[in-house]
Amino acid sequence: VETNFGLVVTYDWYSHVTATVPSGFANALCGLCGNYNGAASDDMMMRNNHVTSDPGAFGNSWKVTDVPGCGERSTVECSSTAASSRLQQEVSGMGCEIILETDGPFRACHGHVDAQQYFQSCSHDSCLFPDQEEGMCPIIALYATTCQAAGVSIGRWRTDNFCYIPCPSNSSYELCSHTCQHTCGTDSAMCPGRCREGCTCQDGFMLSGDECVPRSHCGCSHHGVYYKEGETFHPTEQEMCQCLSSGTVECQNTTCPDGGPGKVISGVFQCPLQASSTCVATGDRTYVTFDGMAFNITGTCSYILTQTCTGDNVTSFIVTIQKEARQKGKVSGIKALSVEVYGVTLTLKQGRGEDVMVDSISHHLPTILSKGQVQVYIHGTGVLLRTDFGLVVHYDLVQHVMVTVPQTYMGHVCGLCGNYNGQRNDDFQLSSGRLAPDATAFGSAWKTMDTPCDDTCANDQCPTCTEEKVAVLQKPNYCGLLTAPEGPFGSCHRVIDPIPYSQSCIHDLCMTGGDTHVLCQNIQSYVTVCQDAGVTVGTWRTPSFCPLACPANSTYSLCTNTCANTCARNATTCPQTCTEGCQCHLGFVFDGHRCVPEEHCGC
Repeated sequence: VETNFGLVVTYDWYSHVTATVPSGFANALCGLCGNYNGAASDDMMMRNNHVTSDPGAFGNSWKVTDVPGCGERSTVECSSTAASSRLQQEVSGMGCEIILETDGPFRACHGHVDAQQYFQSCSHDSCLFPDQEEGMCPIIALYATTCQAAGVSIGRWRTDNFCYIPCPSNSSYELCSHTCQHTCGTDSAMCPGRCREGCTCQDGFMLSGDECVPRSHCGCSHHGVYYKEGETFHPTEQEMCQCLSSGTVECQNTTCPDGGPGKVISGVFQCPLQASSTCVATGDRTYVTFDGMAFNITGTCSYILTQTCTGDNVTSFIVTIQKEARQKGKVSGIKALSVEVYGVTLTLKQGRGEDVMVDSISHHLPTILSKGQVQVYIHGTGVLLRTDFGLVVHYDLVQHVMVTVPQTYMGHVCGLCGNYNGQRNDDFQLSSGRLAPDATAFGSAWKTMDTPCDDTCANDQCPTCTEEKVAVLQKPNYCGLLTAPEGPFGSCHRVIDPIPYSQSCIHDLCMTGGDTHVLCQNIQSYVTVCQDAGVTVGTWRTPSFCPLACPANSTYSLCTNTCANTCARNATTCPQTCTEGCQCHLGFVFDGHRCVPEEHCGC
């Protein structure tokens, strides 16, 4: 990244960042890079203008924010014994010692860039990742880059068996390449003069994004941004453009059917839904009605969440959930979800995200019935069922269900989700019209008689949480993260009340003895509700806190729209809001099971 006032920032996509500033910034800077006053003795000046000799205190003073799972000190120790043992095993230069070799590929650089600090860093990282190249190769590559930036010519150090770099089609690895000069959309006169190692496109090809294409297939530059040939993009929310093969850009205005503006989400233009309301069933016992009343039911039966009860001018439906039988020390999740609509019954089962039962016949996802009257497809980490009249049901396949109905259903529904009349005080309404005396009686009235079940749980199976436990679980490293005003979900608190979700989280962790997986599932439930409401939440997962594993050819994203990048293409009506999940890499699409090359999509 280069600015017009001389700041240049580089990042190697791994662990190395550089910042270069002109001399005019002397004595005007602060942070981990020091104050740039020509004296190294006071570079560890903290935010309070005090100089320290403790690197830990220095780093902590410039910390921007707390990230869940991130510690101020490493929890992994690498002993000097392990490090020296590792070094003794390195022979033939195939290791960190290649940096120091007096007759090695970096010998010309030793007088220009201190090799010792890079060797020590390489040795440390190599010790943390024994027998893995990912520890040493990035550090050796960093030394190579630094040497080249200093104008030193280095020797070839990578081989097919050591720190090998795979290059994309129509390109090859070069020790000294000028990639910028062979990149579509760049002004070669602005490219740096120094070369650096990397993949270079073959003669006649240019780098377009992340692939080498024939020079004639370079894309377009529009308002200073480069787009690939054939790419469709939205420079504004009122405009849709496409990069044509001739290198020209063709644009047209975009509006919603009502003439109002839309939003661009994950590159897809979408129009706002009509006014609606959402009901939630989450965790072991928590429910939130359409009108926003939260209550707890500890029963493990099959329940009618919501159904049409009155009104001739609305399409009828029934949404039911089946809770899991209670086991000591475990949360009673949602075993199955069923939706009866348009004369068919669609059933999704816990942990089965690949298919849906349609009248007892299994269908692979995505499933589209009656030319789009009902659509069922993967959305983020769960499954979305959408009808053409506005009923939307989201199931995370574990313990969380959301039901959204349009405003036209106000006063026409009943069940555990309430009557949706804008008032919370009458949500415990029974089919007779009377109000239930308490939550347990209300839940019992809306259970189906499919299987034997319990309306409540025994005391030994639903233990109460001691005040000491509650105090611990309310801390920000547990359920307190949900309610922390400055935390990643603070932006959602005014839209979705976090208290029911925090209380559900505390209850579920008490039941399970602090099971981390249950904590992550509860936080994910709140994230899902917030994102469904269109709220942008902060980053909360880290490699050490609630990491989300993704299949091959995909990467975790906090805000993605998986529906927009599937083999089904435009067959499904995508949600207007993003959700966290696994986003397929460029050139791959989701086929219902995994991310595959577009040409491998089925029928």
